[in-house]
Amino acid sequence: MLKTVFDWCKRHLVLFTLAAVLFVVVFGFINVQILHMTSEPEFCHLCHPAQGFGPLAEVDSWEHSAHGDAGVSCLDCHGRPGVLGYAKAKMGGLKDTYMQLTISKEEKLGILANPPEKLVPAWHCLYCHSDEGNKTVRETTTGPMKIVNMRMLDDVINPGFRTRKGLADVMTEDFVGGTHFDHNMHIEEFDLTCRDCHFGIVHNPATATDRMNFCLTCHADAPDDAPQMADCGVCHEVQVAMNEGTGIEGLEDIPGMMYGEAADMTCTDCHTGITKGVYRPPSSSCTDCHEDEEYKTIFEEWGAETATRIEELKMTRIEVEKALLDADAAKRDTAKGWETYQRALHNLKFVRNDGTNSVHNNEYAQAILDKVEADFKLAMKQLDVVW
Repeated sequence: MLKTVFDWCKRHLVLFTLAAVLFVVVFGFINVQILHMTSEPEFCHLCHPAQGFGPLAEVDSWEHSAHGDAGVSCLDCHGRPGVLGYAKAKMGGLKDTYMQLTISKEEKLGILANPPEKLVPAWHCLYCHSDEGNKTVRETTTGPMKIVNMRMLDDVINPGFRTRKGLADVMTEDFVGGTHFDHNMHIEEFDLTCRDCHFGIVHNPATATDRMNFCLTCHADAPDDAPQMADCGVCHEVQVAMNEGTGIEGLEDIPGMMYGEAADMTCTDCHTGITKGVYRPPSSSCTDCHEDEEYKTIFEEWGAETATRIEELKMTRIEVEKALLDADAAKRDTAKGWETYQRALHNLKFVRNDGTNSVHNNEYAQAILDKVEADFKLAMKQLDVVW
């Protein structure tokens, strides 16, 4: 039987070679598609199906995180850069699948609730969030970064990627996420790692109160020049700027109604519980001052409307970024489009980083969001006229 097959192959060598090449191509294509499919969050959701935060809800919590908004997927954080890093992550996935089928639910919950530090090491965070970290990792990665397009991670080259996403270089800039914070100093002088402050940043994020208490606990034992609880404006720069109604280029200043000497208000006039570890202002801060329950409703309506608008603009941002990337791939002139997009992204982050959904200064926040919406439309229009 085998001899017959070999004889046929010899007589039809060209046909056999073409069939073999076709088989390899088809087999390779199918395997790449399988790798793609098993690397998507939808596949991860099969074993992490819960809603909310914490163990078993990793996919849902990712979907509602800033990383999810930016298109950073599971394997972008849970796999090392490069082809070998991708292959190692997929091999680890086989182990996870085996454990999914063999260990009890209690054991699984215990593992997920106590992830090892090496799961996402600090250098992996810096690969995207700093230029030097990105350069170091790319220079020391063994093997090629990619063979085919498998994930975002392997195409991350800073500063291009970082600026496209509107990210600061955390190791050289001290204004990150709306807060004055010197990452380099905290890492170099105090030997902190990313997860020391950003514990559970995606899958079980700390509340604002948790984060504030963590800062204050460290600062209470820090040198005298470290900001303390009373030094609100030193760290919370965006909140101060939002109240002042300043900080957006090309937009007229609109001071908030609770800002300035005329209002005679300070942060603690609204944030009355900070000495008790309660940093969000209670509704009584509104009603005690204005003596009218309607003010509480007004602020709630502002917050709800602004939150909805921010979500809509976040979806628009994704569409505009994709259009710009597609235009780049087609070798079109996108310089002005990217400039307009990045300005809009910066302004959108300004409102988001304030953290109050416009309650600090609703008029200014709405004017900023109007400008963001207009700039996103302008960026698309600039693409339409430039080829």
